[in-house]
Formats: sequence, structure tokens, C-alpha cells
Amino acid sequence: MPSSLWTHDFLDAMRTRTDPLADGVIETLFADGKVGTVNQLMSTLVSNGDLPSNQLPVYVMEYLLRTKASVPRLDTHKLRRGQEVFECYGPEVMMILGFYSLPAAYAARRGVQVLHRTGSLRHRPVRRVFETAQMVVDVMSQGGLEPNGRGVRTTQKVRLVHAAIRHMIRHDRRNPWDARELGEPINQEDMAGTLMTFAQVVLEGLRALRIDLDPAQQEAWIYAWSAVGRILGVDERLLPEDVDEARQLTRFVRERQIQPSPEGIAMTAALIEGMKELVPDFLEGLPASMIHFFLDQDQWGGLNVADMLHVPRPDWTASIAQAIPSMEGLTEGLTDWVGDHTFLPARLLRLLSKDIVEAMLRAEARGQRTHFHIPQQLQDRWNLKPVGRVPPPPPGRHTPTDSTRRVA
Repeated sequence: MPSSLWTHDFLDAMRTRTDPLADGVIETLFADGKVGTVNQLMSTLVSNGDLPSNQLPVYVMEYLLRTKASVPRLDTHKLRRGQEVFECYGPEVMMILGFYSLPAAYAARRGVQVLHRTGSLRHRPVRRVFETAQMVVDVMSQGGLEPNGRGVRTTQKVRLVHAAIRHMIRHDRRNPWDARELGEPINQEDMAGTLMTFAQVVLEGLRALRIDLDPAQQEAWIYAWSAVGRILGVDERLLPEDVDEARQLTRFVRERQIQPSPEGIAMTAALIEGMKELVPDFLEGLPASMIHFFLDQDQWGGLNVADMLHVPRPDWTASIAQAIPSMEGLTEGLTDWVGDHTFLPARLLRLLSKDIVEAMLRAEARGQRTHFHIPQQLQDRWNLKPVGRVPPPPPGRHTPTDSTRRVA
């Protein structure tokens, strides 16, 4: 997609377009009165290794076949190289998603309106973190983007969830959607912008943490997420072919969409409160500090996005992240958990990011969350502590080693 075509007129047109294939499936399901089938599809599409084809309408099966049709054409070597980046730096990627990608998405005034209307994300803020992390784990795990891989099924589900949300918003008579001002709900530009929070924004976050990927690794990461975007139904003309195009698209969408909004402020506040439940009590200031770290160092056209989102001022935990650029080059030769030469602050961030991932697994083990799964291969690679199924602690009490607290 030549970057010259990414004009305001082009992206304005993309705000009027959604996903006819998935929208058609959901519209037909509701028209047939098969709301139960919609719910069943949402809950079984990922959890079952084999799709229950005998329980699904023919047009749903056609959707599933069509949406994975592009998978066999993928460059498996390039795709695998992108997944290897996640194998090496998965905990850091998860931290970036929670402290950078999601706040960056909430800063988009028009796009955040859909998320704000999904009330469960405001009242159960950690849910968004879990769902986002699960999709990333599924698509970036080895075999995740093979034709019958878990990542493909997760992406197919997410695409139908998008269509179901569009259906509900369009049919909400009590709170009509202003398509002229906001564009269609979950439109093509917003889908592309969200995809870039997984692709280019993660690369920016890794660079901020002084995790240096070589050009081939960066290109492979963008390639993998463009493949995910294709399955998600993002218009081909909005899928970057390389890192340079991903960078251009990300900056252009930011230029167009980053504006203050009460909804963005509310979603960010809920996110920060939710993320506090995934860190130890003495580090409760870490979410705000890390959001400032990522947002303050980025190019936002002179706009202070963290302040725009009313992110609380950093506390002493800011020193953890701020030590990274100041100590760069002073501690060469240290080796972190994954065998790369790095320096002490990055080692500390690996410990913190691992703790967050382990807290997510502990929350699932206590039945405080819907199923959250990390393949054993990745748990071993990241040196995560084993988590068994345990009963929840008594209300209002904390176990000495529990940093999850009251996970929503």
C-alpha cells in the first residue's frame, strides 16, 4: 500500500466502512432469532480444538472457512521469526500492551467511544487486559497462525465480537450512534489504528525499554500482525508491508485521532485501577509511572497525552523506568533471563513484567477470571512460577504472596 494513498480523504472514507463479511453473519444470526447460537459461538470457538460444525449454521461455517483462507499463503519462516520475538520478550510485550498500547488507544477520541459504551470494560477494567493478552499469546505462540491454530480461531472470534458490538450499537435506540461525527462503530480506520497498537506501538515500547531488535526481527513482527489484520478483516490497503509503512500509518492515525475526551479519561482511570490489582501493593504507583514513561517519550505532535488522559503523576516507581536510558551502556555484559546482553534496569523490568503475567495466571487459577491460557512452552521459556488451581482467599484478605488483589 503506497503511503501516498494514506490521505485524509482516504481515511475519511475508511471511517464509513466496516466488515461486510462478519457483519452479514451477525445480522443473519439475529434475524434468524439465533441469539443463543451467537453466545455459543463466542464461548466455543476458541475453547474447542475442533469447531462444532454440526451445531453451526452453514453461513457461519462459510465465514470460518473464508476467514482462514489466507493463512496457507503466509511466509512461515518470516512468521516464525516474528513469533520468536514474542518467545524472547513476551513478558515485556505484555507490559507494553497494558501500559502503552491500551492508553494510546484510549487517547483516540472517536475510537474510544465504542469501548466506553461496552460497560463491562469500565466496570471490569482488567477484562480488557486479559482479553488483549490472550489474543496476543494465541496468535504469537508457535503454531498459532497455522490454518487450524489457536490464534486463527481467536482472531475469528474477535472479528465476530466486533460485528456483534456494531450490531448492538446500531440498534441501541436509547443512545443513538452519531455515525456522521464518529464514523461507523469499529470502522476500518479504527481497526487499523488498533492493529498498529499491537504492531508498531509494541516495537516503539521495546525500543523505549532499550530492547534492540534487528531489522529482520522488526519486519517479521510487522508481517505477523499484518497477517492477523487480514484475518480480522482489516482492508488490505491499510495493512503495512514493512516497518516504515507501519510507522507512517501509526503517526498519521495519531495525527487524525488523538484528542481529549471524557471517555478516554474514564477508560484510562479504570485501566490504572485495574492494573494496580496485578502488581504488589508496594508498587501500586507503577501503572501510572509506566504509562507516563511510554507516553511521555513518544512523538505526539507536541501533545502531552498522559496529562490529556489525566494519568496521575509518577511516584518513586518512575525511577525504575527512568534508569533505563541513564544507565544504557554502563552495564554491558550483564545477561538477563533470556540470554541477551542487557543492563540492570531491564533485568528489573523483566522481573516486574513476569510478576504481572504470573498474577494474571493466579487470578485465573482462583476462578476470578474467565480462562486465561499460556502454553507451557512459553511458561518454561519465561521462567514463570507454576500456578495450580487454588481456592480464592477470604473476602477482604490478602495472602502474603498474592499480588493480584481483587481482580475484576
